[in-house]
Amino acid sequence: MEKEERLMRKKFFLTSAAVLLAVATLQNVHAATDVQKVIDETYVQPEYVLGSSLTEDQKNQTLKKLGYDASKDTKDLKTMTPDVYSKIMNVDNDSSLQLYSSAKIQKLGEKSPLEVKIETPENITKVTQDMYRNAAVTLGVEHARITVAAPIPVTGESALAGIYYSLESNGVKLPQENKDLAQEELKALSDINDENKDKSGFDANKLNVALADIKAAVAKAKESKGELTEDDVRKIVEDTLKNYKLDQVVTGNQVNVIINFAFNLSKSDILNNEDFTKTLKDLKQSIVAQAGDSFSNIDLNFDANKAIQDGGNILSSIWQAILDFFKSFGA
Repeated sequence: MEKEERLMRKKFFLTSAAVLLAVATLQNVHAATDVQKVIDETYVQPEYVLGSSLTEDQKNQTLKKLGYDASKDTKDLKTMTPDVYSKIMNVDNDSSLQLYSSAKIQKLGEKSPLEVKIETPENITKVTQDMYRNAAVTLGVEHARITVAAPIPVTGESALAGIYYSLESNGVKLPQENKDLAQEELKALSDINDENKDKSGFDANKLNVALADIKAAVAKAKESKGELTEDDVRKIVEDTLKNYKLDQVVTGNQVNVIINFAFNLSKSDILNNEDFTKTLKDLKQSIVAQAGDSFSNIDLNFDANKAIQDGGNILSSIWQAILDFFKSFGA
């Protein structure tokens, strides 16, 4: 009788193990993002979002910079007002907010990498093209062409809000956490770049590639290990910055800003997108290819995820727990 009970318990826990393994496996089956699906279906013709503070002359000037052609671009132009901005970004409505940054978004072929071009680099004073690209990947964009312009000097930090507005107007359900993450990343990158641009040893290209690697490592680590601790994320960030020779350049506070962002990212559903790491790889290769000799002494095959793999993945942990349970019955 006791032997039969042990056998029944084994069958029960083996069945439970199979269910747990199936659930864990299903969690790793990813689907294309809602963002990219809408871009592919809706943005064959580009869409334009203009800042509401533009005068009529500035509006025409900006549209020209963005490549607007009234004979072909028949979609209605969108305007980002303070009221729209407050709703899109989930912040208080400030009627005095000045909005000059404008953007265009258009579909690209499935095999084309994500492109961002700033048509007025002299007027986007704080954000670079690659910073926009990094943040757009975090938002869920895989392949599209985004163009940004402004007629007067602005930081450029609010330009992505126009993209959010356009996407949501076309049916994308953008989680607020994804928008917050993209904005958090954009601010982190632009602030760190601005604070270190005159410092010896600092390289904005390396910072962008490092962040792309950090995001990819977080995604891979979560897939293999499950939920990540803040220490896991800290290890990924610190090892990656060291690989790109930025560990002695950025400050402790700046490292903590990156860690906070990466830890928040580790809890986001955007990591479930099967093309997330591929898009980051394309971004990395593009930056490196355009950077000349900047990466000649860098290990571009570095994998920060290896630093936290010693603990094994979630499936092996579950299996080990099951084996330990059986051993407790003396079987």
